[in-house]
Amino acid sequence: MAGVLIIAAAGLTGVLVAFSLRISGLAATLVAAYLAYVANLGVTTLALSPFRQVQTLTLAIVEALLLVLAASFWHSRGRPRPSRDGIDAVTAMLRRDLVVLAFGVVVLAVLGYELLLASSPPNNGDSLTYHLTKALAWAQYGGVHWIANAPEVELTAYQPLAEQQLLFVFVATGSTVLYALPQYLAELAVLTATYASARRLGFDVRRSVCASFFLSTFSVVVLESVTAQNDLFTASLVAAAVVFLVGQARFEPALGGFATALGLGAKLTAGLVVPILAWLAWTRGRTAFMTAAVGGVVGAVAIAMWGYVMNVRHTGHLLGADTGGLQDRANPGYPRSVANAFNLLYGLMDNTVLTHVTIHALALVGVVAGLGVLIWARSRPTRFGDGLSVSWPFLAPLLVTVGAAVVAWGSARFSVPIRGSHGMLVKLEANLNLEYGRIANEDYSAYGPIGIIGVLIAIGATLRRRVDRSRVVLALSLPIFLVLISLTAAWVPFLIRYFLLPAVLTAPLLAQLFRGRLATAAIATTAALSIGVTLLHDGPKQFDNPNHLGRPWNYSRATALTANSMGYAAGALVAFQAKTPPRACVGAIMTSNEPYSLLYGRRREHRVVFLPQTNAAAEAASHNLAYVVLSAQDAQPAHEADVLAEAGWRVEKLGDFWLLASRPLPHPERCNP
Repeated sequence: MAGVLIIAAAGLTGVLVAFSLRISGLAATLVAAYLAYVANLGVTTLALSPFRQVQTLTLAIVEALLLVLAASFWHSRGRPRPSRDGIDAVTAMLRRDLVVLAFGVVVLAVLGYELLLASSPPNNGDSLTYHLTKALAWAQYGGVHWIANAPEVELTAYQPLAEQQLLFVFVATGSTVLYALPQYLAELAVLTATYASARRLGFDVRRSVCASFFLSTFSVVVLESVTAQNDLFTASLVAAAVVFLVGQARFEPALGGFATALGLGAKLTAGLVVPILAWLAWTRGRTAFMTAAVGGVVGAVAIAMWGYVMNVRHTGHLLGADTGGLQDRANPGYPRSVANAFNLLYGLMDNTVLTHVTIHALALVGVVAGLGVLIWARSRPTRFGDGLSVSWPFLAPLLVTVGAAVVAWGSARFSVPIRGSHGMLVKLEANLNLEYGRIANEDYSAYGPIGIIGVLIAIGATLRRRVDRSRVVLALSLPIFLVLISLTAAWVPFLIRYFLLPAVLTAPLLAQLFRGRLATAAIATTAALSIGVTLLHDGPKQFDNPNHLGRPWNYSRATALTANSMGYAAGALVAFQAKTPPRACVGAIMTSNEPYSLLYGRRREHRVVFLPQTNAAAEAASHNLAYVVLSAQDAQPAHEADVLAEAGWRVEKLGDFWLLASRPLPHPERCNP
């Protein structure tokens, strides 16, 4: 309970700071509050780290002081509050338009189901490997630091802001139960920012609300929100930047620049949208551009640059040593960059898990509905547009199927085939044991069929009209991002989740799609169907698991691993829990891509010390360790297990995945860090 109060205090501090800024519009004010909350957690964890004081009591004291300061500042500003006009307008619109109200009910149901999924233990590979491990190692140490003997560079060299949010939450609550909180809050911030940006771009209340609702049904948005990854968190900072870069107040571009800098402190991929955000700021004029630059410098110095500084200090490289391959970075080249573009376009043709029968049935409904509207509105000059606006959502899955075939055909023409015996799908689908483009998984899903077609229509509608330059910049964000990532990356299938960034940039333009109630009903119905089957078939957290493991929210930690095809780790975890005392210190000699976070325990009951790959016996003795877990998947850790056995340690298997070396010590919970 105390941890929840600490987190709530940080949130309330952000709200008071945002109120004090007197930002126009409640939605934009809430986005500013979120930005202040993220910055608070980032600055607090950084400032306390040199003293190893990221501790529960210290966080409580600091947040209490910050709350008092924020309240004093708010009082000195005359206790300003945002106008209720926005809430009243949305409420009145929902009373008048039952279709949008029903769409909102769907969105609330999706958000509620996400909370149920977030209550299950984490079982996403990246989360278990380094996102959670990084935060848990920092929590154990008492602050952000360079983790000694880390088995992979993700634990040290990757940008840290998202994991700083986890660090704060874990220390405040004393457990990892709220591991999905940063990503879930990020989703709420993205949806709020979409509405705020749409309103600032000139769309009315109904269309702006619908744009936000529609984005909440994109597969990657929903699936990411129940993980401890950082893509959605990074996207939330980009979405916040857009809100303030299209605002009218003179100081708001500084907030946009500040949010952009924080994005760079969370994930290097944010660098690909910096040119787009800079162009967006430039459309406001030179003064706004310079104001945004100043905000960016402040954000970098206060928070974002310190991960890069640690890299330079410990490796001599801004991005860390030996990170290029792991971050899938590459130089432009032919045919690789062309192949990247085709592969990424193919990944965007995401039909989730809709069956072929469902796809063709929806297409038939779309044709009938479109013809029906065309006949019904035959006397109207807008009849063709009205018919298309109702039919395209039902036709979208079939259009995606055709689009994937067209992309595959184009790739073959450039000698970088996707399909066929020499295509990239042969090896990929054999590895996944699934059909690529028809997967419900946070690593491989994109926007869903309704989402990608809706985005493409919104882009086309924007570019064919004479509109505000800000809209043009946002419309071009997806093609620009595609070009930049194709030129700078080595393709792997999970690059598709990085397209969260252009999704949130384009999202305000989705407001154009909601011409009337029939169009809104068509989009809401098909989007609800698409995201419904996606959630029910979410690979790591299926509603009805084929192995009869029960509902996801009832999973144990081991069951959750088994549900995501990590039974090998589940067996090791069960054996580890049975053979180590609850508070024991544990050494770890691991290789890359292993779920290290499991060793800490859900409530951080174990202290974990990463050991070097050599001289295990001496290293374990120097730390006064009674237990050492070693990887059974690599020759070097297995050799060190033999060395420990020769030194008198007892070595036994933890399932078929890990080994456990142990020796009798009177106090296994006492060790030297």
